[in-house]
Amino acid sequence: FRAVETIGLPEAQYNLAHGVTYLASAPKDRSAGEAYWAAVDDVKRHGNLPVPMHLRNAPTQLMKEMGYGKREQEGNLPQKLGKKRYYRPKG
Repeated sequence: FRAVETIGLPEAQYNLAHGVTYLASAPKDRSAGEAYWAAVDDVKRHGNLPVPMHLRNAPTQLMKEMGYGKREQEGNLPQKLGKKRYYRPKG
């Protein structure tokens, strides 16, 4: 996109062709798709789980006192999912 925006057409067609060739010749890996479907399965299994407190917005002092937005915790998944990893690249 930046190449098309900066260089403009028709010259940026070479950049686009280069990108297509690069992606077409890259090693094939289903890891991203497998991660997506594993996440979809968890949503179906567990439904809408609460967003962890440290990821929530804390626009008020009360919310800050309740633990919203504290960055001391690790992980971005709801507690019920623990430290599950969805994306596992192969190779």
